[in-house]
Amino acid sequence: MAKNSEKSLKFKVAAVIVALVLSRKLEKSLALKRLLSSTVLGYLIYRMGAELPPKGTKTVAGRLPWMGDLVHARDMREHPVETVLKFARAANFKSFFLSMPFGAPGMCVLMDERDREYVLKKNFANFNKNYNSLIGFNTIFHDILGRGIFNVDGKEWSTHRKIAANLFTERNIDVIMSKTFVEHANLMETALRKHAREKKKFDIQLLFQSLIFDTFCKIAFGASPNSFDAAVKGEKEPFQVAFDSAQQRAGERFFEPPPIREMTYFFSIGKEAEMKKNLQLIDEYISGIIENRKQDILDVSTDYEGQKDILGLYIYHAKKSGRPELLETPYLKDMIMNFMIAGRDTTSYVLTNIISLVSENDAFEEKLVKEISQKMSGGIDNLLKNEIKQFSLADATFNEALRMYPSVANDFRVAYNDDTLPSGISLKGGTVASISNISLGRNPKYFENPDRFDPERWLYEDNGTLKCKRIDEYKFPFFWGGYRICLGKDMARQEGKIFMCILLNSFRFKFAEPRQEKFSNGPVAFYTEGVHLYAQERS
Repeated sequence: MAKNSEKSLKFKVAAVIVALVLSRKLEKSLALKRLLSSTVLGYLIYRMGAELPPKGTKTVAGRLPWMGDLVHARDMREHPVETVLKFARAANFKSFFLSMPFGAPGMCVLMDERDREYVLKKNFANFNKNYNSLIGFNTIFHDILGRGIFNVDGKEWSTHRKIAANLFTERNIDVIMSKTFVEHANLMETALRKHAREKKKFDIQLLFQSLIFDTFCKIAFGASPNSFDAAVKGEKEPFQVAFDSAQQRAGERFFEPPPIREMTYFFSIGKEAEMKKNLQLIDEYISGIIENRKQDILDVSTDYEGQKDILGLYIYHAKKSGRPELLETPYLKDMIMNFMIAGRDTTSYVLTNIISLVSENDAFEEKLVKEISQKMSGGIDNLLKNEIKQFSLADATFNEALRMYPSVANDFRVAYNDDTLPSGISLKGGTVASISNISLGRNPKYFENPDRFDPERWLYEDNGTLKCKRIDEYKFPFFWGGYRICLGKDMARQEGKIFMCILLNSFRFKFAEPRQEKFSNGPVAFYTEGVHLYAQERS
């Protein structure tokens, strides 16, 4: 716990001791005892009230004394993407503050780019994922992410990052991963061709979730689970149902008062009962992946050169560093879950939006498809070797889809000690510093007509060559930024561009039903109703 929090706790304990001593001395005076009791009770009730907003922040409509923003609790729990964006617009895209009673931490949504860089890099050490047993990522994601890379801080996080960085090299992305991307994109092309000829509608989000899951499992764990086979039939395999449900339930915990959250978890009430069933199914599924690699764990001759996936890298690192605890099944399960979320969810959501947005904009689609056709005229090998990296319009399309619908719509860190941000906002230790990517991407300060899909806003000319602007990781931390910037961001971009080229070169897509902007709660946003399309083969 932070130093300031410890001082506060000591003060409270001392106050209670003094109150008890006084009550013993004044026990003969009934009036004074009642006065003292009511004073202590009143103080405790006051302390359980919502945290007051710091100076320099906006508040949202409907805020009440003591209760804070409790009136918005349901919206925040069930629709955080839409709700936070609505609050940001109401605050004119200035930093705003949300808090609720019963011990819930206050949350400051940072809209000043100086503050974001300060949190992400300049004072990185003071803004962690976790604060104490009631505040932080581990509080809400402990049974999903465990000790994985997205749920820990300090040395444990550093170990994860050093191991995983060996997979996401430029060579691996350009050679090994790109080959896997093409193989799986061809599977989707075959499935969509059948749907097109049968004039059958499909959920593009479900197809991408399943296929990208297979793709990433092949890259990260050495084998594809072939979940795409079920998705082609319009079905979702049980593991992915449990996987998504568990993430959503964990995300809801963040916006629940701590006493209620802890009680429902301890007694397995309501959604927590379903959560336990989902976790059991997930546990069995991932145990199967580890069981298939038991020989690698036992093989004493395993070396680095033979490692082609993340699981192999962890096994090698554990043996090389003499850390057998990293080979324990619970630790490997946590690692796998973290990378599954990162590898499947973020890219599948971006691709869903690329296809959707391009299909809604006929003039831009014609321009993009014409350029894709030209670049693919020399075959897929030529595209990968000579064209894909310099394909600025595809990069711009990827950026624009990510801007409008960032995979991680809202993320946060927790101030470990009291701190003052560059904007002048003072945060107490234990306050959540939130970065709302969905709000940054729709901020008119940065983007003219921010609700309009316009990939060409990212393009500029350099000595007669069209180039795509780089995403500033502090202005727009869509892949986070600073020391914890996403290791797989280049992989995700390469994968997105390959799928974009292969699918849009072969098909045009029409909406079977209007796209509904209703999003799930969880680490990564998804459309709760899916995105339903028809495919038509291009001549």
